[in-house]
Amino acid sequence: MLFANVKIRLSTTHLLLLTIIGQTVIMGFAWGFTGGILFEGVIPLSDHIVHLIVEYPTVLTLVVTLISTALSIITSMFFTFAVKEALGHHLSGPIPLVRLRAAIALSRPTWFLRRRFLKLSALTLAVYAVIELLNTSWSTLLLPSVLQWPVPMFGTELDLGSVAFANQLNADLLANGARVPAFEAINVLTLVSGIVAIVVDGVVETSPIFTFNGAAYNRSTSGVLPAIEEYSGASNPPSGVGLAFSGGKVPVNSSFDRGRHKSGSAGIAKNYTVTQQGVTANVTCQAIDLSKDSFIVTPTVAQGVFNDSLSFFMWKTVANCSGDVNPMTYFTTGNASGQMDPVSDGFLPVVVCPNPASPSFNSYKFNVFLTGLYKYDFLRTTVCEVVPYLTTVNVTYHGGIISVDRIATSSGLTDNLHLPLSQYIATAVNYQAQSNQRMTNNTIGNFLTAYGRSNVSELYSELEDYWRGMVEFASTELRSAYSATGDIPSNMTRPTSGTMYITTYGWRSDSHTFILVLVVITTIWGVTVFAAGYSLVEERYNPCDPSFDFSNPMHLVIAASGGGPEVQPRGPDMGQAGYSEDITVRFVDVAGTEGRGTSRRLVSA
Repeated sequence: MLFANVKIRLSTTHLLLLTIIGQTVIMGFAWGFTGGILFEGVIPLSDHIVHLIVEYPTVLTLVVTLISTALSIITSMFFTFAVKEALGHHLSGPIPLVRLRAAIALSRPTWFLRRRFLKLSALTLAVYAVIELLNTSWSTLLLPSVLQWPVPMFGTELDLGSVAFANQLNADLLANGARVPAFEAINVLTLVSGIVAIVVDGVVETSPIFTFNGAAYNRSTSGVLPAIEEYSGASNPPSGVGLAFSGGKVPVNSSFDRGRHKSGSAGIAKNYTVTQQGVTANVTCQAIDLSKDSFIVTPTVAQGVFNDSLSFFMWKTVANCSGDVNPMTYFTTGNASGQMDPVSDGFLPVVVCPNPASPSFNSYKFNVFLTGLYKYDFLRTTVCEVVPYLTTVNVTYHGGIISVDRIATSSGLTDNLHLPLSQYIATAVNYQAQSNQRMTNNTIGNFLTAYGRSNVSELYSELEDYWRGMVEFASTELRSAYSATGDIPSNMTRPTSGTMYITTYGWRSDSHTFILVLVVITTIWGVTVFAAGYSLVEERYNPCDPSFDFSNPMHLVIAASGGGPEVQPRGPDMGQAGYSEDITVRFVDVAGTEGRGTSRRLVSA
């Protein structure tokens, strides 16, 4: 112990008491700090400190190393002092030289190896290893690391499957003109959702990321609305609410439970996982079955009124799905001869059947009829069956992008209360399908042409993804429209839950690591307290000379030279290596000369 060689006026008894108290305080700090981490699960540092760590990363290591080294030195000092005092009392009787050497090793601490004395060698090695682990143990305990702090999240969102919402939507759909602004927004934006929802490897590259109302989605919206404020998108006031909505800020109703850390922490980065209600669809596209369905396309040609080089086509399209009929009219242009160029011009009519406004329309499913003419003639008459349904999804908010994974089986819109929702989706698809056709080409047709026309199954797969994306996007638009008020009635809401993961610096509970650290620190504390307690008892009845230190080489040399221990070999082992370690010696008190008191001598036992 460093202060053992310094003249201190405190008595040995006081020093031993100080050793017990000091070592107990340090051990209590280790257990308290570890217990706090285990109790809290995560202890994050404040943002100010985290930013300093990010800016000066090496300073953190330096500071923690200095603190760990200081604690390790103090703990080692208490340990070696207590052990040395205990061994000093223990060495008052006869003892072999090898045990004296082991006592010296334990009090320094260091180690030695002798094959003949494996137990003593193992003891010194164990004590040496534990002491050497001290600094590592304190560094492991005190060094904060990068961690993800999970913070529970809860909130509410619009429930598209609630009875109250179904009644409200039905009333709005019946109102005159209430749906025009909403469908105009879909006309501009839904196509983007449909295209990016198609996942194929082709010549044409399309980004999987698209934006709706300022929020960025990966591939498709899956019918969800952002539940996190920083991902909510637009900040300008909404232009309207309900079916009059065409963009603007949509309030978010989410809260976070930070436990005892009420002030919050932004950390280095944040991402979120939230369980929400989604809307998607099972879509199956195949060639038309003429035994039960029909799709008739009839053109009427008229010469251009203002331009004799053009002719105008009025197309009458009629879809018949098992007796339900839905007509739709399209307009295109051709040349002066009343023909469309089969190389540069294309017509791809799309009709939803049954008509969403028809009494025969049901909430379970609807069909999308389409056929390609002229440059789109590679697409034969096709019927896509669309079965929309509510589902539960896991939504990941990371890096400014919203990604959705479906986690629940379908809950089809088979109840009458879901009829308005299914009608809205079908009407949106019908409206968008008509808007895709231009005077000489069609957006969907151009996209299918770019991705190749030879593989029919791939075309069907692309169409299935496209219409599924349309359903999901229309549902997100509808959810936005009725959430824009910011005050959704409780009978129209459902709970959401999730977790915010804050990347920051701090301490996370790791039971296996902390058990190892506490074993080391507690073992040293236990040995120190036991040794100090033993010394206190012995000091009361058999006090030692505090001026003599058996672990000090100079003191040992003086004691040995004055005592003259017998070292001549005797018996059959004479002359063998290591024989001198078997010699038994003891320390005796010898009266000093010229009134100098007593001194210790090392003599043969």
